[in-house]
Amino acid sequence: KLSNQVLQLLKDSQSPNTATQRAVQQVSFLSANQFPDFNNYLIFVLTRLKLKVNEPTRSLSGLILKNNGRFIKQECLSNIGDPSPLIRATLVDFFLWGVSIGARII
Repeated sequence: KLSNQVLQLLKDSQSPNTATQRAVQQVSFLSANQFPDFNNYLIFVLTRLKLKVNEPTRSLSGLILKNNGRFIKQECLSNIGDPSPLIRATLVDFFLWGVSIGARII
């Protein structure tokens, strides 16, 4: 189950072994690209599992979300010149939404 895999990934990333940490970082990046719900699970861990998951694990899920947000920003910016007016408008709406909530999207 993906939710259990996400929790295990978060726990493994707290290992004192730097090689393990690097491997987990790579897996989390790949997971975000392969599983559309990955970020949903991360936000769920961060905000809803207050009594079931320790604070370092919850905090780590937020940090991974932040890093995934950078990837989303980069992908959106690289596609702002899309030939489709609808896609360009959607990307602009995304950025305007980010600015309206004070997110550091741009």
